Amino acid sequence: MADFDRTDRKALGILSDTVSEKLGPSDKVTREIRRAYTSGKQIDRFMARAAFDALPDWQRSDIGSAAEHLAHAIIREELGEVAPFGTERDWRDMDVPQRQARPAARSARKQDAGGDMQSPPRFLSRTTR
Repeated sequence: MADFDRTDRKALGILSDTVSEKLGPSDKVTREIRRAYTSGKQIDRFMARAAFDALPDWQRSDIGSAAEHLAHAIIREELGEVAPFGTERDWRDMDVPQRQARPAARSARKQDAGGDMQSPPRFLSRTTR
């Protein structure tokens, strides 16, 4: 267990809790991940990875999102934050230097009537052409 560092162990514990919540405590994937978490052995981690990878894409995505939310909650708790996880800055503030550097590209963008939000590119929209 010397090659299994503390951060990896903590992450595997979060994943184990999430998988148990989503699939149930008696599910094969839950048991494999729990075994890898408790033993820390490389073979158990390999078997847990194989069991998790065998899940359908939508289920892995669902578990991943839930595990990420749980990790953020744990970080907030450790930092003593009560507010939802996030930054004080607005996401549009991050784009300001780029907009000032290329004014021609800015004028080519359409703006909605509601403010400086623009519609997504066509390839990201769900409507068919």
